[in-house]
Amino acid sequence: MFTGCLTSSLNLDKSNELVLKYNDNSLLLSNEVLDKNSLNYKDLFVDIYKLKNDKNRVLFYEKAQTTLQFEFNYGSLYSVMYIFDFSRKYTDIYRRNNLRLVQLQLKNKTNVNVLIQASDTQLITYTYGFSNEEFMKIANSVKDGDDELGVLEHEGIVLNDSSKPLSTWTDKMVYFAPLITPARYLGGR
Repeated sequence: MFTGCLTSSLNLDKSNELVLKYNDNSLLLSNEVLDKNSLNYKDLFVDIYKLKNDKNRVLFYEKAQTTLQFEFNYGSLYSVMYIFDFSRKYTDIYRRNNLRLVQLQLKNKTNVNVLIQASDTQLITYTYGFSNEEFMKIANSVKDGDDELGVLEHEGIVLNDSSKPLSTWTDKMVYFAPLITPARYLGGR
C-alpha cells in the first residue's frame, strides 16, 4: 500500500492552481479551472478538470480514487494506459519514485504527453496536454542531478478551449475488465 519515499504530489489547490510539488520545489502548471466533471462508479470516484494557464494553454487534470475496500488492479502507468482507451505503446521520459512522465500513443496513432503521480494503490492523479517543449522543460526541472531523460520521438497533442478529455472512462472498463479490484491488505485474510 505504501510506495516508500514519496517526493512528489500533483494537486489542485484551494486557489484552483494545479501545482506539482517535488522534493522541496513547486511548479505551477495551470491557474484557472474552465470546467469540472465528476464520475461516480460506486467504488471509484473520478474528477476531471479542464484547466488553462495565463498563456492560454489548456490541460486536463484527472484525479481517480477508490474507496478503502478497493484498489487499482495495475500500477499507475498501466492504469493510465488503460484509461486512455487501452493504449499499448509508451515512451518513458522520466521516472523517479512516484512521479512518471510518459508519452502515450493512442489508438488513433496520435501521442499525448502525460505526467502521472501515484501516491498509493488507491489514488492516481495525472495531467496531460503539454507540448513537447513544455514537457521537456518540466522533465528537466524535476530530474535529479545527472538522471537521464528519454527522447520524445513524436509530437504530443496540444489541447485548446474546445478540446474534450482524451481519457475514456466506461462502466465496462471499471467493472468488467477490471480497472479496480478488492484491496489486498497486508497480512491477508
